Formats: sequence, C-alpha cells, structure tokens
Amino acid sequence: MPPADFRECDPYSPIVYTYPRVTMLHRERTPYQELEVFQHAHFGRVLALDGVVQLTERDEFLYHEMLVQPALHVHPRPREVLILGGGDGGSLRETLKHPEVRRVTVVELDERVVAVSKRFLPALSAGFADPRARVVLADAAAFLERPPVCYDVIIVDSTDPVGPAQKLFTPDFYRLAGRALARDGVFVAQTESLLFHAHLVADVQRALRDIFPIVDCYAQPLATYAGNWWTFSIASRVHSPRRPRATAVPTRYYSREVHRHAFLPRALYRRLLAGTLEW
Repeated sequence: MPPADFRECDPYSPIVYTYPRVTMLHRERTPYQELEVFQHAHFGRVLALDGVVQLTERDEFLYHEMLVQPALHVHPRPREVLILGGGDGGSLRETLKHPEVRRVTVVELDERVVAVSKRFLPALSAGFADPRARVVLADAAAFLERPPVCYDVIIVDSTDPVGPAQKLFTPDFYRLAGRALARDGVFVAQTESLLFHAHLVADVQRALRDIFPIVDCYAQPLATYAGNWWTFSIASRVHSPRRPRATAVPTRYYSREVHRHAFLPRALYRRLLAGTLEW
C-alpha cells in the first residue's frame, strides 16, 4: 500500500492531528473497534483504535512510565497488580520491572489488540511472555464486580471516555475498584487532558474523594495526545501519592525527582476542584 496521510478522527478532541505519508502495516475491524498499525518516519510504528492514535514507538515510554511508576513507587510492597485495559503491553512492561511484583493480571476486552501488539510491537508487548503475567479477556467493570483477589495496585489504562470506555470514568466503576483494592492499595488511572477536559478531571477527582481519603492529580506533557497536558488521577486509603519510595527500577524518564514535580501545585489543584480553571 503506497504512503498516505493518516488523519485522526477523535470525537473527544477539538483539534485534529494528521500524520503525513504513513505506510499502513495492518488494518482490521475487530468485534469491538477499528484497529490499525502504521509506520511513520518520525514516530515509528503507531497503534490506532477507531481512528485515534493510542501510542507511538517514539514516545510511548513517557505515557506508560508516568501511568505506572508513580503508583508502584507509592505502594511499599506491590505484589498483586491489576491492569484494566493495556492490551498493547506497555503498562505490563513497566509493572514487571518491579521484582517484588508476584502477579500482574491484564483485563483486556479485545483479544485482537493483544495479538496485533505481539506481532507489530514486540518490544512493547514482551511482558506477555513473563510467567508473572496473565491475560483475562473481559469487560473491566464486569471483572471488578467479582474480583478473584484483593489487589495492591489497580491501573486503569483505558481509551478516551467514549463508547465502551465511558463506564471506566464513572463513580460506580470507582466504587468497584475501591472494593477490589487491598486496605493499603493504590489506584491510578489516565484521566485525559487538563487543557481540554478540566471538567472531566475534576469530576473524576471528586468521585474518587467520595471513596478514598487520599486523592491527588499529576500531569505529564504528551505530544501524541490531543490536549498534550495529560493527567493521571491517583488515590489510596493509606499512602500519600507525593511520597515515592526509592527503588532501582530502570526507566528512561521517570525518577523520584520527576515524581515529586509531576503533581499539580496545591493552588492549581484547589482551582481544579472548585471548577474555576479557565484557559
């Protein structure tokens, strides 16, 4: 197939990204979504779902490290970890860097995301071969209704809150997650752009505060995602998210210093909760 432009079709963004002259490597319609992998001269291989870019080889580490590592560094002994979504394997890779982790359960709705990632993104998805990893093909919310164990860390690596992923941004879902966590567990989720979706971020923070006594928000610049100023919502009943422990986990970007500076300044956080952020 000759090179052509890939134009994102993102219903949750007020802007449109275009990737010029890409080579399409794979395209299929799964039972749940349109799945595409293409090659770009700058970004390398790119995974898109329903016309929206989910990750690129060039910068996926920024997203996956910042989604996973803060929570794994906040919990003192993360042994049992649950990843909801994350069928590409990036969050799994980051979790498995911690030797104290005994098991990681990845709950992915679409088995084709896992299979295609193994084929076209082998470095990203290598963790699926680790004996500590297991994949459950199921709806994330349905899985949480009867979790087999209590988890030390729950990571929500979801798509945008449209279609099937909408339920992963609701108070009912957060209550299920809280019930599935151990008493000293840590919950973290990607929660969209602070620039484009501040009201959603605030709603998530308020919903989590109804369940957990300790809730916070941190952010990371991510050029791949529309809105760029990406947020992550983190919660616990016991552990302060702003106090990471020291580990020797190999990362390309994340560090204790990055962790401490990633959290929203207190004054900005208060404005977020008050609904007075106006850009």
